[in-house]
Amino acid sequence: MRHFKASLAAFALTGMLASAALAQGADFETWEKSAELGSYQPAEENWDDIVAKAKAEGEVTIYSSSSGVNALAEDFRKLYPEIKVNAYDLGSEKTIEKVVREHQAGVYAVDVVNTAGTAQMFFDMLPNKRIVNYVPRYLVDKIPEDLREPLLTHVVEATVLMYNADTYKDAPPVTNVWQLTEPEWNKRFAMKSPLGSLTSLALLTQIVEHADDFAAAYEKHAGKPIELSDGIENAGYEFLHRLLDNDLVIYDSGSKLATASGLKGQANPPITFSSMHYVSKNGSDDYANGILYDVDPAGVYAYSTYVGIAGRAPHPNAAKLFIAFQMGSKDLTPDTKLDKPYREGESLQKLQGLAAYFKVGTFSPRTDVPLPAGGENWPNVRKIFGSAEFQRDNVAAVNDFWIYETSN
Repeated sequence: MRHFKASLAAFALTGMLASAALAQGADFETWEKSAELGSYQPAEENWDDIVAKAKAEGEVTIYSSSSGVNALAEDFRKLYPEIKVNAYDLGSEKTIEKVVREHQAGVYAVDVVNTAGTAQMFFDMLPNKRIVNYVPRYLVDKIPEDLREPLLTHVVEATVLMYNADTYKDAPPVTNVWQLTEPEWNKRFAMKSPLGSLTSLALLTQIVEHADDFAAAYEKHAGKPIELSDGIENAGYEFLHRLLDNDLVIYDSGSKLATASGLKGQANPPITFSSMHYVSKNGSDDYANGILYDVDPAGVYAYSTYVGIAGRAPHPNAAKLFIAFQMGSKDLTPDTKLDKPYREGESLQKLQGLAAYFKVGTFSPRTDVPLPAGGENWPNVRKIFGSAEFQRDNVAAVNDFWIYETSN
């Protein structure tokens, strides 16, 4: 028996070494074929086989833009203690930068890449084979095509306009975004700097992309068509220009924004552009953040956080298993009853990697899972989405605009 166990260990070690060598030395197609990814992904996957191979690989490494990856790693270990998890919270920009630099140096150390940054993921990482799209076959008919192709959406998130519902108990303080450019809100509107944050930069680019909606909202607010300032090409840029001219306040942390808008007892609290999931601090920190759902043209700016397998990942089966875990179990249905704490017991078995995200502000792309408490109106909320093509073609110009405007 001891000899048999030693043989199994030797077999597993040989497999891991072969996998690592293949990732480092083989060409991409050879790796892709061996890993059964891309065009080599079987029409029907044998999950018992994938799990066995993942356990033999014994390790998985994730680069992520979110601190939520630490909870993901912790919950994955609860279900798969045989697999070592190396999870790195790097932020959106640094996640992509680290993968690119490592691959340029011929280092293939990461297995799963989890981040926003639509333009970079679609038009750099994918075509340059730094990542491979992977959708477990059993989820294909449960996720709309635009949320699984060309890259799988892990969760849909949103940047939202947040206000203090304790101070403004009777009604939200604004009904049109252009009110934020007026003297009443001077130094009372805040957001995270887009310099160093792909999510914030993508938000600004979404605003520019939907310039016509902002122009219509201005006319509804002012009763006349908008007049653009010298050198400003559309109403999206004009909105950003006027926000900055009204002494927009810049924060270096999303959690600080949630505190600024949500702390109770304020006489004149700011409105902020904040990540929607910070509304959960109402419960944990006794904040009073409300979301401006009914503001023109929109108070919710939605975006995808993507997940893919890194090109030439040394542990491709563990990567498949981790992505499947992130997306939740096969047993979920819209009527599944889930009890707190979500990250324990039967709720964890069903939600799996969705457990850490089962809250208002992060929503699964799957059509067959329940919505978190407080998020039941999400499907009907007025939302603005950005397109990958516009992000690709305009994000640099928006970045340059911001740098120019904030340097004068």
